[in-house]
Amino acid sequence: MVYSEDALTIPTRPLKDIPGWQSFQDDTDHIEPQNYLFDARKFAHKVYAQLDAFESKHRYVVWLDADIVVTGELTANFIKKQLRDGFCAYLGRDLCYTETGLLIFDTKHDDFPEFKRRYREMYDKRYLFELPYWIDCLAFDTARQGLQATNMTPEVAGMVDVFSRSPFKDILTHNKGNRKYEPVSSTA
Repeated sequence: MVYSEDALTIPTRPLKDIPGWQSFQDDTDHIEPQNYLFDARKFAHKVYAQLDAFESKHRYVVWLDADIVVTGELTANFIKKQLRDGFCAYLGRDLCYTETGLLIFDTKHDDFPEFKRRYREMYDKRYLFELPYWIDCLAFDTARQGLQATNMTPEVAGMVDVFSRSPFKDILTHNKGNRKYEPVSSTA
């Protein structure tokens, strides 16, 4: 499924149709973010799209940001392998928040319902605004605390490109920051 704010020529689900999204947008339309770390409205799009995808009845849900390019073969077995025994697999950074451009979820894992409840409450109950920054990364990190999750990049510290240090380094390119303007060739 593709989630978009804009009308596209492929099948999409409008964000306005996702329960909770419009209420969050309405309640936060007065906020003038100083920078991206406080742009709660923008990052809520991703979270509400994920929450909606969790209701799809699929066991595995993979989130890829729209600025990710698949440059190699991405198989279901490879994706499932990354979960190990976790309800999710993520690209962590020591001393910093998680990169949420790629997330893998097992919706049948015992810890998943608790994560989903916490993640939704971060936005529906506005707990997000109790965090140091109002971004989906910290909402995700907070919601997964104490649950069985798999960090695919446990050795990475600081705000660096975790994709190039992950099991996906030869398969995915995240065109983030200055990389948005660099050409990427896809072999997929």
